[in-house]
Amino acid sequence: MAQTPAQRRANEKHAKGVEKRMGKPESAHKKKETKKSPVGIAVVVLLIFVVVAPLIIEQLKLIPYVWGLFLDLLAKVGLVSK
Repeated sequence: MAQTPAQRRANEKHAKGVEKRMGKPESAHKKKETKKSPVGIAVVVLLIFVVVAPLIIEQLKLIPYVWGLFLDLLAKVGLVSK
């Protein structure tokens, strides 16, 4: 089966790359791998929110005056009823 022009160009491009690397150590032409975190940034933010938000709310409950201001603010926004 004859090569198509696209296949021929791809083969030539690959041959040029191999020719450039000949005689050089592997470390010189090997691409460096980027290290990616196995956990996405959205998951980390969600985890921090889930852990930290209840702690902050508990601290506000310990101080009744601040908790009252917080509830008044939420009532003004419409998130809670007074």
